[in-house]
Amino acid sequence: MGSDTLRSIILAKNPTLIFGASEFLLAFLSLGPTPTFVPLVLLLTVLRIHGLRIACRSTRILELMCSWAAVTVGASLAHYSSATNALSSSTQSFAAVAVMSAITYVLAILPFYADIRLHRRLPTFWAQVTFLPVVWATTWAIVSHISPVGRLLNWSPVSTSHPFGWLLPYTGPMGIDWAVGACAALFSEVAAAWLMGNTSNDEQPVQLFTSSTKAPQSDKRSRSLLALGTLLVALALPSLHVITPARTDTIFDTSPLGVACALPPVHNGQHPTLGDFITETKKLTSQAKVVLWPESAVVFNNQGEREVAFEELRKNIQKSVIGVAFEESVPQDPSNPGGSRMRRNGLALVHEGQKKGEEVIQYYKRNLVPFTESFSAIPSTDPPAIYDFELGPPKWATKPEWSSPPNYTRPVPITSSICLDFAFSSAFSSLSSRPALILAPARTWDSTVSLAMWEQAKSRANEIGSMVLWCDGGAMGVSGVGGGGISEIMQLGSGSWTRTISLQFPFDQRRTVYAVAGDFGVLVLLVVVMGGGSVAWHLPALSGSRSVLQAVPLLRRLFPGRRRDQENLIDAEVPGERQNLLH
Repeated sequence: MGSDTLRSIILAKNPTLIFGASEFLLAFLSLGPTPTFVPLVLLLTVLRIHGLRIACRSTRILELMCSWAAVTVGASLAHYSSATNALSSSTQSFAAVAVMSAITYVLAILPFYADIRLHRRLPTFWAQVTFLPVVWATTWAIVSHISPVGRLLNWSPVSTSHPFGWLLPYTGPMGIDWAVGACAALFSEVAAAWLMGNTSNDEQPVQLFTSSTKAPQSDKRSRSLLALGTLLVALALPSLHVITPARTDTIFDTSPLGVACALPPVHNGQHPTLGDFITETKKLTSQAKVVLWPESAVVFNNQGEREVAFEELRKNIQKSVIGVAFEESVPQDPSNPGGSRMRRNGLALVHEGQKKGEEVIQYYKRNLVPFTESFSAIPSTDPPAIYDFELGPPKWATKPEWSSPPNYTRPVPITSSICLDFAFSSAFSSLSSRPALILAPARTWDSTVSLAMWEQAKSRANEIGSMVLWCDGGAMGVSGVGGGGISEIMQLGSGSWTRTISLQFPFDQRRTVYAVAGDFGVLVLLVVVMGGGSVAWHLPALSGSRSVLQAVPLLRRLFPGRRRDQENLIDAEVPGERQNLLH
């Protein structure tokens, strides 16, 4: 009786208030800078049930607007801390985030609309239940390619909040989005079955995909849901295997490499000078062979000034390579050097073997932060490249033990990207081989933004089977090493640090499955999985397992059979209310 009363409250007495409040709360919990898996799945579950409830109602536009407002406000408040510090005016910053959250909601609703309109046209129950996950993953893949902030505002969970992170080298972020959509589809089916109940054996609203009441069809639907749940559990199982970092005390199958982030202390609120960074770097090179400076660490007004600075840096840095992240002033129109000038962010690799003018300008920032950079900086169109750094032996190993003559070095392929560029899953799609290390200078304005970008950087590294050295020069920025079994934040704010990592030797430069196939290849795979309906509903009956499932009241609703009549929870006077929640 209590469950019937609860269903009546949700569906008949206060549906708009309950759905709106639930969506607001779940949006606040799940749609911040670092979305989490469980609240996000619950939000999608509620949105799907809500959408299917109002699809045939005359008040659907009004209720949809209420849902839009609830989710937009919840998402905006979740971004409050990061938004208020983004621009000079906190009001303008919050308004910008609210507008982007509102637009993102509209994009998020499109897969649900497509699901409601089209899924009944699919030939099998398996295809019907897996249609939403495919459309959900496809939508966010498209959005991430056209959005000025990449995947930052996507409704996608961070890697540490779910058990599907191991899929990244194979499916990229689309595989994670598919898992989110699949969980939401499965949970909404179960929740809808509980909410609707049954009126009689002849009228079973729990036929979630079809209006037919034939037991074989309901049995196929039940098997499809059971197969989807089994698949999700199977995909989560590999996360139980703990991946440990490679050893750093051996040189036979690994290459120990010391890495560092140069973050000089801030005095009296003043940005560290070139001299501060050079002094700090010289302290680190005794322990690290790769030292990275944060984004826009130094500013150069022209190329001559830049080369003089690099020449000074090359003194006494031993055999290390220094990733100098700089900002330089360049003509807005290259054909008119004396005209107005703009700035651009770049990264150069400097080591002692270079002569003046031989610095490797490896990368210029391609994606600019809207508003704060888009009006004053020039984006680059050149993709990242790979630089082979010749790594010498550690102090405790001899040259012959380390490598063969004449150089006695091991090549370490290094690439780079800068801050916001990591929010795009296509950041390294142009690389023809796998890098061992990604240099990632950054400068964020808030710790929540830094954590969000840190998660993006780790995802990009895992997608291509690499490791990332993240160095954030923001006042509250996080810095660390991610990938290769490591996900370690080394520092918050200023303060240099070093860490020894271990690279595979000899290093396998073959690209991962996702790096080769890309989003289109993953989409083809997901469509193939959706079309494999026969695998799902031609499974054996497994009568013993079915009996166990039928013993659980909530799951029993998913199986056919006579049940007691239940109270009508829907007002027959309201047009469309007699429609099934899910068809």
